[in-house]
Amino acid sequence: MTSVRFDLVPDRSQVWVEGSSSIHPIHATATGLTGWVELSFGPDGLAATPAVTGEVRIEVERLRSGNPLVDAETRRRIDARRFPEIIGRVTSSARAGADQLALAGEISFRGETQPVEGDLFVGRHGDELRLAGEQTMDVRQWGLQPPRIGLVKVHPQIEVRLQAVALPA
Repeated sequence: MTSVRFDLVPDRSQVWVEGSSSIHPIHATATGLTGWVELSFGPDGLAATPAVTGEVRIEVERLRSGNPLVDAETRRRIDARRFPEIIGRVTSSARAGADQLALAGEISFRGETQPVEGDLFVGRHGDELRLAGEQTMDVRQWGLQPPRIGLVKVHPQIEVRLQAVALPA
């Protein structure tokens, strides 16, 4: 069993954030993710007991909805000047399938760090590592109260999807 460190390729790594309001869906994307992951491999792929560590960082300024007014209000509510990054870290892992990991970790957002759990799918294509996962979260965990503007209410549940490409460090 060998442990290999991979660095994310920022221009090939992306996150999508999907939310909703009382009148329409809310979408935002960000490319340029940075970070790394270290995985254990056996002869047939992921090790039976993988020792996974890793970190991913997203600059808040990179989150774009396509609407400059929504983006400005999002940055204001997040307080992007004081908290310019969202950081995810892996704290423990278990193999959940041939190409699937059950991860526990934490997300630091707006000065708050909260535990999270989820699955990560891992594919190896030559030297390239492809990572994919999704998680539903409640932004109130990090002290962010969704706005209510007139009759429009933004819901606190969001779905975050990640697709990343990494290369050996």
